[in-house]
Amino acid sequence: MGSVFAAEDIKRDTRVALKLMHPHLGRVREAQQRFRHEASALHRLRSDHVARLYDYGHHQDGSPYLVMELVQGHDLTCEIGERGKLPWHEAHSIIEHVCLALEAVHAAGLIHRDLKPRNVIVARENNQLFAKVVDFGLSKSNMPDTGAYTPITRAGMAVGSLHYMAPEQAVGSPYVDARADVFSVGCILFFLLMGEPPFSQRVLARAGRTGSSLTFASVHHRRADVPAYVDEVLRVALAPDPAHRFRTIGALRIALASDIPLARSGPPHGTGSGTFAPPRPRVAYLVVALSALVLVAAIVWLLLAR
Repeated sequence: MGSVFAAEDIKRDTRVALKLMHPHLGRVREAQQRFRHEASALHRLRSDHVARLYDYGHHQDGSPYLVMELVQGHDLTCEIGERGKLPWHEAHSIIEHVCLALEAVHAAGLIHRDLKPRNVIVARENNQLFAKVVDFGLSKSNMPDTGAYTPITRAGMAVGSLHYMAPEQAVGSPYVDARADVFSVGCILFFLLMGEPPFSQRVLARAGRTGSSLTFASVHHRRADVPAYVDEVLRVALAPDPAHRFRTIGALRIALASDIPLARSGPPHGTGSGTFAPPRPRVAYLVVALSALVLVAAIVWLLLAR
C-alpha cells in the first residue's frame, strides 16, 4: 500500500511517522478508501497501546498520507528473530498490552482483523517491554447498522496474515466479530512462546471450510517456565468455532492473568467441541481426600476398640 518514514513535524516540533501511499495507487479508489478507513479508525481510538493519529491529508500528487505517532521500537517478528522464544513473563506482558489495546478497539465498535506479529510494535521503557498495536487498514466496524461485507476487506484479506487469522475469516466469511481478534491474539501468544505460529495456512483454511478441529503442541510440556493453565487458555482462544472461544478480549486477558485453569470436556487436543468452566480448586480435592482418610481411620479404630 505504501511506505512509512520517520519525519519531523515542524508544527508540533516532534518526530512522527509519515505513512505515504505509493503514487501509482493514489488514483485507485479502493486503495484510497482503505487509507481513509484507517484514518477514521485511528481517530476514534484512545489507548496508550495504540499508535495515535495526528493528521490525515493528501499529497500534492493527490495520494493520501497519515501522520502518526512514531513508536520507537520494532515489531514482534524482529523481536523473536533477534532473541528467539520469549520468557513467559515477557510474552504475557506483551499480550496483556495487546489485549488492552483491543479492548479500546472493540469498545470503539471496531474489529482489527489483521493482528499479526508485524502489527505489534514493542519498545523498552524503564527496562520493561511496552507494546503498541498498529495498522488498522483492514479494521471493520462492528456496529449493527454498518451494512454488509465490503470489497475493501476482500481485496486484502489474506495478504501476509493467514497464519494468524481465525478460520471463519480465512475463508472470507462476512460474519466476523471480535472473537476473530481473540483467535489472532492466541496465535501471537503461541508464536512468542514457541517461535512459530500454531497452525499452517492450509489447516486454518480447511478448518474454516469444514469446521474440522485444530490441534497444536502443548506449550507447557515443551517449556517448563510456562504455567500448565496456559495450554487450557490457548485451547479456548484457538477454538475453530467462535462460539467456543472467549466471548471478549477482556475475558482472555483475565484468564491469562488469573492463574486459574479451565476445565474442558472432549478429546485431549481438540478445540472444536466441549464446554469450558472453572474447575473446583485443587485444594478442595485435597481436603476431601484427607477427610475421607480421617473417616476411614476413625472407623478402623472403632472396630479395633471393640
